[in-house]
Amino acid sequence: MLIEFIYRHTSLYLLNSRLFSTGLATVTAFTLAVLLFPPYIRFLRKFGLSAEFQSNDRPTEPVMPAGILFLIIVSITTLLTVRINSYVISGLVIYIFFSVIGAVDDIAKVVNKRRVMQGTLSKADYQYKADGISSGLRLTLYIVISLIVAVLAYEFIPNINGTVSLPFFSIVKQYPYLPFWLFIPFMTLTIAVLANGVNFTDGFDTLATVPSITSLLFVGVISFVSSNSTWSNYLLIPHIVGLQELLPLIGAVIGTLLAYLWYNSPPSTIIMGDSGSVGLGGFIGILFVFTKTGFFLPIVAFIFLLEFVSVLIQIGYFKLTRKRFFLMAPIHHHFQIKMQRSGCYGGPFEIKSKIMWRFHILSVLLLVFSLVLFLKVR
Repeated sequence: MLIEFIYRHTSLYLLNSRLFSTGLATVTAFTLAVLLFPPYIRFLRKFGLSAEFQSNDRPTEPVMPAGILFLIIVSITTLLTVRINSYVISGLVIYIFFSVIGAVDDIAKVVNKRRVMQGTLSKADYQYKADGISSGLRLTLYIVISLIVAVLAYEFIPNINGTVSLPFFSIVKQYPYLPFWLFIPFMTLTIAVLANGVNFTDGFDTLATVPSITSLLFVGVISFVSSNSTWSNYLLIPHIVGLQELLPLIGAVIGTLLAYLWYNSPPSTIIMGDSGSVGLGGFIGILFVFTKTGFFLPIVAFIFLLEFVSVLIQIGYFKLTRKRFFLMAPIHHHFQIKMQRSGCYGGPFEIKSKIMWRFHILSVLLLVFSLVLFLKVR
C-alpha cells in the first residue's frame, strides 16, 4: 500500500515492479522478524508464557508460540509493500481467522501448563485438556470460514470460476471445469485440509517450515507466470489477471519463516504453535485454489497431506479394530519411535534432526518436480 502511494507521487518505475515489491517484502519481513523475535522471546520468558515442558532432547525451554508475531509482521509488511485486491483480501481473511483459532489453543495450553505446575491438573490429563477448542469444533470452524470465503471468492473474483489445472494435461486440450456445487466443497476442503496438515506436521522444530516455504515458492512462481499473458500463453497455463498482487504477500510470509528458521533451528528458542501453523496452512490452501493448482497439492504439499492422512488412518483404524495402524500418529512420530527402537540413530535429538532433514530434502525435490510438471510436462 505504501509503495503504491510513493509510486504515484514519484513515478519511479522500479516501485511498480512486482518482483521488486516481493523482494522488498521478503527482506522487510525477515529484518522485522530478526529484530522482534529476541525481545518477544525475552518478554514471554519473563512472564513464564511457555506452552511446553522441558525435555531431555530440548536443552532450552521453548516459549509461547510465535504465530501471533507472524501475523503482526506480515500485516506490517503488507501495509508497506502489497497492493490490495480481492485475492490479497481473501488470503488475509483466511490467514487472520485461522491464526486466531490457533491462538485460542495456544493460550489454553499455557494456562493448563500453569495448572500442572500448580498441581491442579495432572500431566496425564494435560494433553487432553490443552486445547481451548475441541478438535470437532475446531474442524467445524475451519470448514465454515473456508466455506464463507470460498462462496464470496466464487461470486466476486472473476477468475475463480470452477476451472482447474490437471497434471499432465494442457489447457488447450482439456481445461476441466467444476460446477459450483462441486467446486465450492473442493475449495473448502483444500483450505481446511492444509490447515490441519500443517498443524499436524508442526511436531518437531522446523519440520513444517521448509515444506511451507517450498509450497509458497510453488504458488508464488505460478502466480508470477500466470499473471503474464505472454508467458501463460507460451506455457499453455491459465492466464489469471491480478494474481501478481499476491507475490509481495507470499514474500512477506517466506521472509518471516526464514527468520523463524534462524531462531527455531534445533534446539529451538521459540515454536510455531497452532497460531502459526493453522494460519499458515489455511493461507497456503487458498493460494492453491487461486492458482487453480489444487490437484497439484498432493505432489507439492505431499508432506502435509501425508501427515493429515496418517492421522485419519490412525483414528479410523483404531475405531474399527481397537489397534493402532502406525506406532504413533502423525506419521513423523511413527518414524521417530521406529528409529528409536532400532538403536542405530543416536539419541532423541539426533533422531528428530534426521527425520527433519529427510522431510526437508523431500520437500525441495517435490518442489522441483512440481514446477517442471506444471510448466513443461503437458
